[in-house]
Amino acid sequence: MKYYVKLSGNICHYQFADIKDIQVNDIEFGEMDYFELEEQFLLDNCDLENERMIIDDNIKFEVFNEDDKKILEFSYHDIEQNDEGSIYFSTEPQYNDEYQNCLGSLNFLKGEGPVFEIETDKKITFEDFSYSVTGLELDDGDVTLMEDFYLNNKKLESCDHGTSWGSYRLVKIWKKSGEIFEFSH
Repeated sequence: MKYYVKLSGNICHYQFADIKDIQVNDIEFGEMDYFELEEQFLLDNCDLENERMIIDDNIKFEVFNEDDKKILEFSYHDIEQNDEGSIYFSTEPQYNDEYQNCLGSLNFLKGEGPVFEIETDKKITFEDFSYSVTGLELDDGDVTLMEDFYLNNKKLESCDHGTSWGSYRLVKIWKKSGEIFEFSH
């Protein structure tokens, strides 16, 4: 039988790029607006980009059968965290040797997330599911995101994505000096 697991809640689309001191100066002194910054450093040019569900009390997992009837609903509290594949990323160059200065754009969204398709003859229970995490270590706190989703310890691939809308965008430069520049747009 075929099932679909639909996720909804808070979502984070993140992009990070390594930039040079001279580029930081250009941004700080207003020689570049957000659209120029995005085009030069982020669109198809960033080092790390992804969109993940935020692990918080708003994340919801719903399982539907082939007839689109909901058969199961649960939260991340109900399922186990799988440490396999967990990733942590520090934005601050003094803790991340790969970055001279880290330009980060985090777009926080709400709505529907990834959809996963499952085929099984077994009855599905929430105990069959687990997830791994990505941690974004920011200067003002960590953001914990769902990296991968598993059924019986087998990684699932998303087959679709629902609709989401923006609620908040954060653009910062974490400098190698330890200073932080927040870009207002």
